[in-house]
Amino acid sequence: MIDARIKLRHIACFLEVAARSGFGRAAEALHLTQPAVSRAIAELEDILGVPLFERGRGGAVLTGEGVAFRAHAGAAFAELGRGIDTLRQVGGGVGALVVGVLPTVAARIMPKAVQRAKAAGLAASIVIEAGPNGWLIDQLKQGGLDLVVGRLAEPQVMMGLAFEHLYSEPIVFVVRPGHPAATGRPVRLEDIAHHTLIMPARGSIIRPEIDRLFIQEGIGRIDDRIEAVEPQFSRAYVRASDAVWIISHGVVAGDLDEGTLVRLPLSTSVSGGPVGLTTRAGHAPTSAAEQLVRAVREVARGL
Repeated sequence: MIDARIKLRHIACFLEVAARSGFGRAAEALHLTQPAVSRAIAELEDILGVPLFERGRGGAVLTGEGVAFRAHAGAAFAELGRGIDTLRQVGGGVGALVVGVLPTVAARIMPKAVQRAKAAGLAASIVIEAGPNGWLIDQLKQGGLDLVVGRLAEPQVMMGLAFEHLYSEPIVFVVRPGHPAATGRPVRLEDIAHHTLIMPARGSIIRPEIDRLFIQEGIGRIDDRIEAVEPQFSRAYVRASDAVWIISHGVVAGDLDEGTLVRLPLSTSVSGGPVGLTTRAGHAPTSAAEQLVRAVREVARGL
């Protein structure tokens, strides 16, 4: 039995403080005063009998107990939201479907999938949250996302989750048209190592594959590099310079089709790994989620 003293406001305040690492930022997001949020957290800690946050000048950090509680509280809060959305759909209202996607998927898969789902009668509002794979998986576990279209995470991270493979995506090396290396002849890594290399930041899921590739070719250090997360910066920079952009194919598929970027024919290929649907194991999807998942599968089959 849930302690009757625990109210939704307690859970909402707890999750917001945990997400924003601070009482002030959480209060602003919830449109409450900071004392009201602090009081709600203090009441919750008193009810549970454990400290949930360590308070400091830099903000609020979850304790071990807080981390454990967050996983369950987030999932329960999200389930309640999905239940409300389901009832709205049954009653003719419009629910919301929150989907986490990698930037590569946001550009390549989701526009067509959403169009297809809408054409098939999907009435729910759709919220697309793009970000790094690790962050997306964490949000899914906490209940902030209904599903994720992204890469397969490490086995230890996938506990409690289910993954459905859709396709495998290569990592490509792209440059502007007319680049000195874009001669049409095969290119080796040593041929481009003296150029500025743009690559995903450390911590991104494909970065280890890129690092291993250079090490295998005897290139252990890259001094002239730019680490970037946002495709907009990398796209603009590589078009205006002789830099080489190392990125997942899906991010630049449209650029390659339009001819605004050129793929270098590297003699060494590397795969960024499988891309697919990640959901919480054992959780029944809403009808809206099922409709969108069907559309994502159909679009992926056409790649």
